[in-house]
Amino acid sequence: MPHAAPLPDDFRNAPFSVADARRAGVSRSRLRASDLHAPFYGTRLASSAPTLRQRCLAWQSIAPAESYISHSTAALLYGCPLPRRLERAADIHVTVARPLRPPRARGIVGHSTAPRTQAWHGSRGLRMCTAEQTWLDLATQLNLLELVAAGDYLLRGFREPDGTRRPFTTRQRLREAASAHSGRRQRALIAEALDAVRERVDSPKETELRLLLQKAGFPELIVNEPVRDDNGRVLACPDLRVRGFHLGIEYKGFVHATSHDAWENDIRRQRKLDEVDWKTIDVMRGDLVQPHHILLVIERELQKRGWTGRSTWPSLHYEP
Repeated sequence: MPHAAPLPDDFRNAPFSVADARRAGVSRSRLRASDLHAPFYGTRLASSAPTLRQRCLAWQSIAPAESYISHSTAALLYGCPLPRRLERAADIHVTVARPLRPPRARGIVGHSTAPRTQAWHGSRGLRMCTAEQTWLDLATQLNLLELVAAGDYLLRGFREPDGTRRPFTTRQRLREAASAHSGRRQRALIAEALDAVRERVDSPKETELRLLLQKAGFPELIVNEPVRDDNGRVLACPDLRVRGFHLGIEYKGFVHATSHDAWENDIRRQRKLDEVDWKTIDVMRGDLVQPHHILLVIERELQKRGWTGRSTWPSLHYEP
């Protein structure tokens, strides 16, 4: 079987439009070769299993210059945790500013919005919605918990190879973006989520745990604040701590049961915390599904440590 002719250098490792390839002298028969994939009509890509970013770049090669990737597609490119229904969605969300009409094509979900300054930015050649606007747009696709988890991630940011974090945005910038577009239909959901998002959150399950405990009426919860001894030495950095009560609350994912190092580190850390009368309560996945028992455990521990309140979780204190 004869080998397909090599493509020009500009088209070998990146998506391209058929029109650009034809202008560069690529034949129609070469563009129909089996080694090229067509993510969208009029585009080609030298990959049989393109990534989301490659598919977005393929669309951009034929899209209007004013359009940009938005909504859940942009969120996935940022790395946001999203529900599976959106992670597995094949369609790409694209936005244009009015009076342009939303793009219509197979595999594309088009949106139009009022003209805005700095609605998108360039990300390695891809026109992508800003982090702030992406989060606001997600309010049309997510519930409160999902929206807060996405916001927590954007505030925490991308993990660099050296372990440091590079936040995509700040709470202040989210608030400014929300204020600039206060007339949107999801303003009540956005306002509630803005009050709930926090920095330094490591996972969506930690977000879920924090919102559960807040809804249960417990005292103020502090996210990932170090616990120090009398000499200022850091003993631990719990997922959540209840200020003033020497109580930390940790979500334990499956890695803590399967990783020998994680298991040993947990034991060493608790030994150090015992020296300062610090109590850590571990929460498992099942506790988030059926929370009554763990809420009672937390309530009783807080009351031992001087809390005079009581959880407001429905039916937690059922009396016949």
